[in-house]
Amino acid sequence: MINSRRMKESLVMRMLLASVGSVILTLALLVVIAPPAGAYELMGGKYDDGSIDPISYRFFSVNSAYETAFKDAEAAWDATSAPGYFQEQSWSWDPEINVIDGSYQYEWPAAMWYTITGDGTWDGNEVQIDFNTRVMDDYTAYEKKLTAEHEIGHAYGLAHETGCVIMHGAEYYFTCGGTFPKSDDVNGVDAIY
Repeated sequence: MINSRRMKESLVMRMLLASVGSVILTLALLVVIAPPAGAYELMGGKYDDGSIDPISYRFFSVNSAYETAFKDAEAAWDATSAPGYFQEQSWSWDPEINVIDGSYQYEWPAAMWYTITGDGTWDGNEVQIDFNTRVMDDYTAYEKKLTAEHEIGHAYGLAHETGCVIMHGAEYYFTCGGTFPKSDDVNGVDAIY
């Protein structure tokens, strides 16, 4: 009778240990296999590789606050190891980025407009960035700069993602701190070019 009880206790203990072990193994696999929370996402379009040295931009009817925000944003991207660099070309009628501001009816603070060709490059090798003054006029200079950095990330070809990155889709970058663009943003650009 005692041996039978010990056998049952031993069997229960082995089953419990096996269950705990499988839970630990499952959790360990999730940690190893799961992708990073902020893994960059791509939009499916980009500049022709030969057009990123430099990526030219021109302001079309943009007030000084948005010009400053954009210039500070492109300098922030230029300070990273992302390939390519930005250069204002006020004389160019065909820059890679057309920068415009205006009061638009949509609720976004800014938007990047583009068309993707069959080979995956931006049509005409250019995009347009619109700053929505109706929404952004109440932003601080820092928030305007971060919004411009975000839109430049789209111009590079990055989509929205989660985490404390400049490409977060809900302006979380206003409060998550640190300097931008983050390494995940730069890794995304590196993957494209």
